[in-house]
Amino acid sequence: MEQRKLNRLNDLFEKAVADKANLIERRELKVLYQEYIDDGREITLPIQNVIYPQHATAS
Repeated sequence: MEQRKLNRLNDLFEKAVADKANLIERRELKVLYQEYIDDGREITLPIQNVIYPQHATAS
C-alpha cells in the first residue's frame, strides 16, 4: 500500500476514534482499511499436496 494512503488511513482512523469523522470520511476509512487488509493477498503460495491417512474399514 502506498505511503500516502497509509497516512490517510491513519488520519481517518484517528478522526473516527475521536468521533470526529463524518459519514464520507468513515466510508473512505472502510475502503482504505479493506485495501490495507487485502494488500499482499494477491500473492499466491503453491498448494502443498496433503496426504490424509486411510482408516481401516470393517469388512
